[in-house]
Amino acid sequence: MYKVRMRFSKKDFMIFISHLDLARVMERALRRADVPLCFTQGFNPHPKISFATALALGVSSDGEYVDIEIEEKIDLNILKEKINKELPEGIHIIQCQYIDVKSKPLMAVIEYSTYIVRCVLADDVNEDKLNALIKDFMKNKEIIIHKIVKKKNKTREKEINIRPFIRNLELLNKEDCNCIFKMTLATGSKGNLKPEVLIEQLKDRMKISILLDSIRVHRLGLYSIKDERLIEPLEIGR
Repeated sequence: MYKVRMRFSKKDFMIFISHLDLARVMERALRRADVPLCFTQGFNPHPKISFATALALGVSSDGEYVDIEIEEKIDLNILKEKINKELPEGIHIIQCQYIDVKSKPLMAVIEYSTYIVRCVLADDVNEDKLNALIKDFMKNKEIIIHKIVKKKNKTREKEINIRPFIRNLELLNKEDCNCIFKMTLATGSKGNLKPEVLIEQLKDRMKISILLDSIRVHRLGLYSIKDERLIEPLEIGR
């Protein structure tokens, strides 16, 4: 038995399919490509395929990951080519890597995501002033949001400090009222912060006139942490 970790992109019309539909598309492509998948035991065996954290609807990505377990070793270039022939336009395998069969699942190792966020300002702001506002925003030790939590048919409002979930925020580019931000945010079981939530807080706290309906999000990659350094999933478990 061998384990293969694959990085893939999700773009174009595929950004509007759910994570469940993505899993079905990937499984169908693997079967059509005659990949010798390993299956679980029991009355309802299914192929051993596991994804990293789900991508929100409408978000494109160059850095999604899936692990598959196969019964026999295959040349990775041939494997990638065979799967890509069966995948629909908008989903494309970028890279494959054999990893240790005993390595932790993707969901257990992912801690951060890096995003590019494009948005439009209602009122133009000087680039230096915008950078200063971002710097001041990042100086906050607490950034409290209120979230409605439902448990046992009861709802309550919960305060969450999202500041520990923000590793990095910077302005990459600004042309007139068009802005491009880059951010690295917590993702996974230890914490999760959506880029849209951060942009909303940036707008409300720093009074930046961001048009929220103009936000477009693209995920660059998923990462784990090792010695305070971001590492890609393909580097883990080799």
